[in-house]
Amino acid sequence: MAEQRGELNYEDIMTLFRQENKSPQLTKVDSNLYENICSYIKSIRKESEREIAMNPSSHASMMLNDQLKKAIDKAKRVYELRQRKIALLALRKVAGDNPDTGNLTPDELVLFSSMTSVFAAHKDSNADFEELGPRQPKQQADMVYLPDTPSKKACEEKKAATPEALEAELVMARVLEDVPTFAGVDRDYKLKKEDIVSLPKNIANTLASHGKIKLIGSA
Repeated sequence: MAEQRGELNYEDIMTLFRQENKSPQLTKVDSNLYENICSYIKSIRKESEREIAMNPSSHASMMLNDQLKKAIDKAKRVYELRQRKIALLALRKVAGDNPDTGNLTPDELVLFSSMTSVFAAHKDSNADFEELGPRQPKQQADMVYLPDTPSKKACEEKKAATPEALEAELVMARVLEDVPTFAGVDRDYKLKKEDIVSLPKNIANTLASHGKIKLIGSA
């Protein structure tokens, strides 16, 4: 059943997944891709619930429920595939390249900008290894023993747990109810019920703990 619902249908999502999975580059999509996917899933979910309420064992209810599950799964896969490609574009940008961002949606451009900022900040924080020569061996008599210091791994793990690091990690979520506009580190957020959005992990965890959203993907 490939009935049209809004601007997108079931076959569109399947085709989009196959194309995105096959191509190493971002495919050209509608600028309202994620809004259209959200609209389709909302529509088919309502139709599936209606059919199940009438006859849960009917062919129509089972088919709609199967399509709903597959559509959600493939929509998540499309998001994840595109997110990885956007991350590669951001890395190229930080490296001095000028990658083509013409196939990004407006929401993806925001994600690209955020990733570029995070990668650039990480790059700038690294030491200039060209200025660091090899350590010269010292005589045993000249060595000074200091108290044990945390390992590099422990320091990195501590850094990864900071609010800034959590803010930079993005996850995908479905909005369960309207959320009034609130301010994030990078921009203001206004969430509408049934939206599929990408949010910083710490914000997403807070909203999820209050039942405002449901997590469905991660960076």
